[in-house]
Amino acid sequence: MLKERLRNVPLKPGVYIYKDSEGRVIYVGKAKSLRQRMRSYFQSPQKMHPKVRALMARVADFDYIVTNSEVEALILENNLIKSHKPRYNIQLRDDKTYPYLKVTTGEDYPRLALVREEKDGVSRYFGPYTDVTSLRETMKLLNLVFPLRTCKTLRMGRRPCLNRDIERCLAPCSGEIKKEEYRRVVEGLLDFMEGNSGELLQQKEEEMKKAARQLQFEKAARLRDQIESIKKVGEKQRISFENPYNLDVIALNGKEKEHLILLFKIRDGTIVDKDTFWLNRVIDEDEPQLMEFFLKRYYADRDDIPTEILLSHLPEGIEVLQSWLQAEKGRKVRLRVPQRGDKKSLLDMVVKNAALLWQEKHEKEKKNQAILKQLSQVLNLEVVPQRIECYDISHLGGEETVAAMVVFTRGMADRKAYRRFKIKVDRNDDFASLAEALQRRFRRAWEGDPAFLPEPDLIVIDGGLGQVNTAYGVLQQMQVDIPVCSLAEKNEEIYTPGTSSPLRLSRRDEALQLLQRLRDEAHRFAVQYNRQRRAGKVQVSSLDDIKGIGPVRKKKLLSHFGSVKAIEQATLEELLQLPGITRTVAENVYNYYHGGQK
Repeated sequence: MLKERLRNVPLKPGVYIYKDSEGRVIYVGKAKSLRQRMRSYFQSPQKMHPKVRALMARVADFDYIVTNSEVEALILENNLIKSHKPRYNIQLRDDKTYPYLKVTTGEDYPRLALVREEKDGVSRYFGPYTDVTSLRETMKLLNLVFPLRTCKTLRMGRRPCLNRDIERCLAPCSGEIKKEEYRRVVEGLLDFMEGNSGELLQQKEEEMKKAARQLQFEKAARLRDQIESIKKVGEKQRISFENPYNLDVIALNGKEKEHLILLFKIRDGTIVDKDTFWLNRVIDEDEPQLMEFFLKRYYADRDDIPTEILLSHLPEGIEVLQSWLQAEKGRKVRLRVPQRGDKKSLLDMVVKNAALLWQEKHEKEKKNQAILKQLSQVLNLEVVPQRIECYDISHLGGEETVAAMVVFTRGMADRKAYRRFKIKVDRNDDFASLAEALQRRFRRAWEGDPAFLPEPDLIVIDGGLGQVNTAYGVLQQMQVDIPVCSLAEKNEEIYTPGTSSPLRLSRRDEALQLLQRLRDEAHRFAVQYNRQRRAGKVQVSSLDDIKGIGPVRKKKLLSHFGSVKAIEQATLEELLQLPGITRTVAENVYNYYHGGQK
């Protein structure tokens, strides 16, 4: 039936879309001639690559969209892949191994932060940086020059914190600085991070001289320190070249399924930024296809496209890509592999760095796999556990009982997969709370909730024989066939269901150390959540007890002062300054926290 439909597909450029039996998009491709390209998929299975054969075994339907040109097809293909995230297309992900400096440009009052995360598509990222200690020092220097806020949550209309007093923050929370003025500081930071420090240095030097002429020596000294900080940061983060090149250099490195892309941005002869990405091949794509995919994805939403891009491998469909980039840039963009001279040396440097990064990551993964294999032998597991979940319970005398689920994938903490549970009945019963958490976890998985998929290969419990037997009983009752063990903290003993004699490993054993990291992380995550719950409960209950304080006034007080502790410390005069707070209400609040009402 699909082959019959194929006869009606036009010999024109466009995009083809393969779907499975449930109507989900599983592959998107572009073609100069739709019918000819799609026909290559509908041949004898024996002639297909195994991965293409696996794809076509799942194809139950197809659609296609005709475009006016190959460039239009390229743009549409890119948009559809980003929208549907098809299973059989190449997968691109940011490297979260190393930290970045992030400027939250999507916020009204952006902040500078050190992060390890996938890029959100709104903020500006600089890095990655391999030397975290040096990076933290760089952040301190940047905060001296560009005193942006550091708080994660900005609460307007509140008293500024200590950072304003020591001139480390412009305190937008106080309303003392206009949004436009704050934005100019942010733009100065972005300009500086992109390598344009000359104008900033000149501006600061002029301000310093002016302050000295006006006998404002303290201000002049601060500006002198800022100038030194700017120079220090510039020395730390940049490598310069004799020629004022403006180009991107991209190297591709990898083997088998996974490839690394390393990109260096060079502006005015200075390396101002670098990025690392990981590509997962799905249907045995070669290097030109991988490079084509990356260039389409990376430059699709970027304004800063240079006129020359140096590559380790020429992409497939280079003429179409160059035409598309020219349309995006508004000027001719050249893609090439340099063969000699400075640019060849520059590319060689990036290629070498890409090879080192790839080797470092895979040696670490190889070591983790060896530890996981050792763990599987120690616990007598049928498979090497790639996903391990660890559970812990936390409460204070039965108050605000919570459970935590942490996940290690391939031996590394997978924080985006962490989950937490508020136990429905507060109780000082760890066994019942653990049973509830496990039941809820697997019910959510059976309901198809992606937040709880896939299921683990191994479950670890923070506790002893009682905890592991409880967990095993729940799994048996729910007919879940997943191995489970527990780790007791006192003597670091490993318990398995039905055996009273624990397993004791050497403290140097790497399998034990992995279990300890899991257990300690679950404990940390559980305690943190319990403290959050109890802190929130204290705040609400103390304000609710005050006569005249309803939801609206409570919100005003917390918004203005920022916390219950700050309200406790407020004077009567400060309370009276808040709109909507009458003298009677202000006196009630003041007296409550100063012994007059309790």
